[in-house]
Amino acid sequence: MNYYFMPLEEHPDYGYGMIGSIYYAAANDLCSSEKFREDWYSVIPVNFLRRHCIELFLKSGIILFHRKFNINFDNDKCTGEPKIKLSNGTWKLLKTTHNIKDLYIYLDFLIKSNKDYLSKNTTTIWEFNDEFEKWIDKINGYDSKSDYFRYPISEDKNKDKNKNFFKENTMQGIQKEIEQGKKTITLIVEDSNGNAKKIYSKYMPDKIVDLFKILQKTSDELSGFHMAVRIELFNGF
Repeated sequence: MNYYFMPLEEHPDYGYGMIGSIYYAAANDLCSSEKFREDWYSVIPVNFLRRHCIELFLKSGIILFHRKFNINFDNDKCTGEPKIKLSNGTWKLLKTTHNIKDLYIYLDFLIKSNKDYLSKNTTTIWEFNDEFEKWIDKINGYDSKSDYFRYPISEDKNKDKNKNFFKENTMQGIQKEIEQGKKTITLIVEDSNGNAKKIYSKYMPDKIVDLFKILQKTSDELSGFHMAVRIELFNGF
C-alpha cells in the first residue's frame, strides 16, 4: 500500500484509514498475546480499539467516495471539510460525528449510488455481510458516542454493569457453582466479628463477550472493505 509511506496529511482521506488500520492491528496484536483472556477485563481495551477502528474506516470510506466521484460536501467541494449527510437531510462535520450507525447509513448510500461504476470498473463485490447492519446496530446500541469502552461510567448505568467480571454473590450461590463443577474466584469481606459482610465472585459478562465477537467480525469486514477501496479506486494511494 503506497499510502503507508506518505505523511498522513497527504493521504486522500487525511489519514483516517491509516490510523484505523493501526488501531485494527493493535487489537489483533493484543489478542495474540499469551496473556490475553476473553474472560477478563483485557477484552475492554480490545473492544475500544476495534470500535474506534470501525469508526475510522467508515469515515475514511465516506471521504474517499466523495473524492473518487467528485461529490460535494454540502456547499463545499469534495476536497473541503468532510461532512456526513444525516437521514433528516442536514449535514454534520465528520470530525464531530461518532455515531457509527449514521456513518454506515451514509456510506451505504454512497456505495449504492455508484454501484454501476463499481460493477463495471472493479472486481470487488461491494456488499457487506448480510448480518453487518445488525452488528452495527448492536455496537451502536452500547457505544454511540465512542465512550463506553473508554470509561467505567457512561450515560447508561445499567449497561455499565455489563463491564463487570465480578458480581455480588452469596455462600449458597458459590456452593451451587462448586457443585456444578464451575471454577470460581471469590472475595469474602468480613465484618469486625469475622462474619461475611460482602461476597464477590467472578462471572462471565455474556453481553461484553458477545460484543467482543461482533466487534471482531465488524472490524474484519471493514478492514477488507478499506483495502478494496484503496486498491480498486485509488491504486494503492
